[in-house]
Amino acid sequence: MSETTEQQSVIKVRAALALLGARGEVRALDDSARTAKEAAAALGIEVGQIASSLIFLADGEPVLVIASGGHRVDTTQLAAVLGVNE
Repeated sequence: MSETTEQQSVIKVRAALALLGARGEVRALDDSARTAKEAAAALGIEVGQIASSLIFLADGEPVLVIASGGHRVDTTQLAAVLGVNE
């Protein structure tokens, strides 16, 4: 991702948080982090302190799941909660 695109992404996330009245620090990593473990290592924190955002399709509709970086999403249980087939 280019620096300009990254900066635009950070600006958009900050704006969305502000619009919702949410507070928090938005940090962009210098290097790509494809896993929660890589992100935690880059930030010098525990993997459980990372929030992983995952998109699943449930009957063709996107569903955003935010989970602790230290856990895996049980897709069978997620499908049951959503009342859809896997």
